[in-house]
Amino acid sequence: MENQNPPAPVSQEQILQEILENTQKTKKYIQWQLYITVALVVIPLIAMVAIVPMVLRSVGNMYGSVLQ
Repeated sequence: MENQNPPAPVSQEQILQEILENTQKTKKYIQWQLYITVALVVIPLIAMVAIVPMVLRSVGNMYGSVLQ
């Protein structure tokens, strides 16, 4: 079976180029993680700040208590 690994870098410039490429890929990965975290955690928390008081007010009005 043929070896499918890429040839090993020979010069220091090639090694540095590979390090740069991997660093850029890692940076993009971390950036997408940040976007997903904001979308799944921060935005719902901000929405809850606006929605929870309205829900509590509605529930309070249903049961006759004053929650305003």
